[in-house]
Amino acid sequence: MLVSIITVYYNRVNQVAESIQSLLDQTYANTEIILVDDGSTDGTLQALEAFRDPRIRLISHSNRGFTRSVIEAVKQSKGEVVAIHGSGDISFPERIEEQVKVLQSRPEVGVVGCIVENVNKVTNTTTIYNKYKPGVRGMEQLLQNNFYTHGEVAFRREAYEQAGGYRELFKFTQDYDLWLRMGLVTEFALVQKLLYRRYTLPDGVSGSVEKMMVQQYLAELGRQCAELRIREGRDLIDRYGVHALFFLKRSKRLALKLFNLGVSAIVNERDMDKAKRLVQLSLEQNWTARGSVLSGLLAVLTRFEGGKKAMLSMLLLLRQVKKKVEKAA
Repeated sequence: MLVSIITVYYNRVNQVAESIQSLLDQTYANTEIILVDDGSTDGTLQALEAFRDPRIRLISHSNRGFTRSVIEAVKQSKGEVVAIHGSGDISFPERIEEQVKVLQSRPEVGVVGCIVENVNKVTNTTTIYNKYKPGVRGMEQLLQNNFYTHGEVAFRREAYEQAGGYRELFKFTQDYDLWLRMGLVTEFALVQKLLYRRYTLPDGVSGSVEKMMVQQYLAELGRQCAELRIREGRDLIDRYGVHALFFLKRSKRLALKLFNLGVSAIVNERDMDKAKRLVQLSLEQNWTARGSVLSGLLAVLTRFEGGKKAMLSMLLLLRQVKKKVEKAA
């Protein structure tokens, strides 16, 4: 079973060496490794060219964005299985071998992930990402949350093509939209081993409120498209193409995700301006008392010296009280 490992780079010259070496060190031998340089200007291409190995194929083109680049790379790959690897991330040596074992032993499974260590360079924190719940239908889980990170996943080409592949409209969350459509034609699985390290970098989505906002709206578009396909067989993009976002319905689900991002901006990043914008977007989707209160507090407390610190202390206190109440219940 040939596995095509695909990684797409744009201006990450300092994240090349260890990451690509981790692909060459895989214990599963039958691989082709497709390195894509998406028009980098910082020497990334030269760093990729330094690797000499018969398994490696290098694709270089002018900057066209991640989604278009990965679509083209999948098209040019030959493997029965495609494995994605995030630029700068680390695939542990047994990652591909373990995922192939699942695909070979379980023909009903078309997409397989693994447990991920997420190293956040923005907040200087490390967490374990393991959200997939065995025993609960994958589609049911996906309509609530994406349980994979993109780089940890390997999928069958047949299921990918049957679902229609990545869609260019999804500048972000292109993976989530794909899983939501693959969920209609195949099953999901997860290797219960830590096999992948993912880095969240300042130039990524979490470093920009605009990118985070677009990411959340596109994720909701993917969910509403999946729900429409289940009910009617066609989704918003089938009907309206690139204008599909204009037909997105207001959503309590999206409102909650934007609100939680706002709280995270306060607690984890101490960024009150980012929090204000995210909470306001949440209220535009769905008015709630707690959203309104938080928005008012942010507006008042950020006007004077020490207000931001007071806001953070207040929120942390409320979280502690909530945890104690939940524990007592």
